Amino acid sequence: MVLERIPAAQLKALAQAAEAYVQHAFGRRLELTPIAPTNVPHFVLDRYMLWQGVLDGRTLVLMAIREPRQGATTDYLKHRDLVRRQLGVDLILLLLDHVPNAIRRQMVERQIGFIAPGAQLYVPEALLDLRERAPTTAIAPADQISPTAQLVLLAILQGVALEDEHLTELAERFHVSIMSISRTLDELEALQLAKARHVGRQRRLHMLLGGHELWEAIQERLQSPVRKVRVVSGRIEDHIAPLAGESALSRYTMLATPRVQTRAILSMHWKRLKERLALSPAAAFDDDRVEIQTWTYDPQILARDAVIDPLSLYLSVRESPDERVAQAAEELLETFEW
Repeated sequence: MVLERIPAAQLKALAQAAEAYVQHAFGRRLELTPIAPTNVPHFVLDRYMLWQGVLDGRTLVLMAIREPRQGATTDYLKHRDLVRRQLGVDLILLLLDHVPNAIRRQMVERQIGFIAPGAQLYVPEALLDLRERAPTTAIAPADQISPTAQLVLLAILQGVALEDEHLTELAERFHVSIMSISRTLDELEALQLAKARHVGRQRRLHMLLGGHELWEAIQERLQSPVRKVRVVSGRIEDHIAPLAGESALSRYTMLATPRVQTRAILSMHWKRLKERLALSPAAAFDDDRVEIQTWTYDPQILARDAVIDPLSLYLSVRESPDERVAQAAEELLETFEW
């Protein structure tokens, strides 16, 4: 039986995600560098990818398994001890994409240090055990496009130059983790919309489709970014939440401006915004009523002049039962010269 090797690019992206995870959790840089020590046996280098870095002033080595197989934990212990002796490094962590509960228990029982970006960092030598409370988000089903992938695609369709940007640049631009962007590139490749291009150690975005051809390929898979709508009493400035819904539609088309403003924010920002601005449920005749949409991605990223982007707006209103709104939504698409 021929074992399927994990692509080197995927493991490199995992290492980048590990750096981002530790940076986010502790504010510390691992400063990882890929290594292939000549005094480490070839069979170990063939079985694992290795990186050297620093954690709390101590030299650190990460080991990522290229070919998952049965008995991997027992084999890893032998190989880890071999690397430890050859390099004289006592802090060695296994780098994992995910950690099933059974494997997690096994490694903790055996005192095996590991890092799974976005899930857990376990370093028994440093008495460190950081575990996320919530599970990581699964990649969307094949018939849909995930929020981050949708955000990237809408940016491209609206003229944002992303070609050949590497993972770190994309993550910073879209305010997400490197792991999320890595999964987005995997998703775009699976949909045959893009193909990752490798320049040295960097994985870069290369689109295969663009313009009208891209829109036709994806429009049925795109989802409304709106997760929930709340009507509150309060005042919200433009720089906090851009106009959305009919309020935004009236800026792009001839639709009349509604009496109650609609604004959009990222879902995870709702609780903090509610507390900071002392927002409360609105009564029917409150003069300061505002409709708040909470989104699956950050509406500020593509917003211009405090108004959400046209394509996100179109997706949020295209199924409106109001004929005026539905017609205005179609007018939005006519502005694109694909």
